[in-house]
Amino acid sequence: MSGGNEVTRNLLGQEPGRKYRHATAADTPKIAHRKAKRHNSGTPYRVTPSAGDPFRIVVSGRDRWALEELRKAGAKGCTPIDNPAPRWSAYVFNLRELGVDIETITESHEGVFPGHHGRYVLRSGVAPDWKGGTQ
Repeated sequence: MSGGNEVTRNLLGQEPGRKYRHATAADTPKIAHRKAKRHNSGTPYRVTPSAGDPFRIVVSGRDRWALEELRKAGAKGCTPIDNPAPRWSAYVFNLRELGVDIETITESHEGVFPGHHGRYVLRSGVAPDWKGGTQ
């Protein structure tokens, strides 16, 4: 027993930044939480497939950018060489998942780093859907 005056240690006051310190067990994966998508965010488009009924999609971000680039390119199509973007194949994959018909044509290229690349051609009719009709 001590004789009277005990002082409470204020660790946060003594060691600034202590409350932000933490330990992580070895080999424990850190799983990021998905950001919640805003309700009704994005641009609506009317897609007219070569076979079947027209339908409506809503796209945003890079997927929307890629869809606009494909629309502008028309029958010529787009390549990652002519339209640089970090993940063309991912944008095309996402649009295909929504039902947009996009053809991939494999082309060879020469130069310092010869190889091949994909040319993406929009085969569905796509137009902005400002009315926002139902599917």
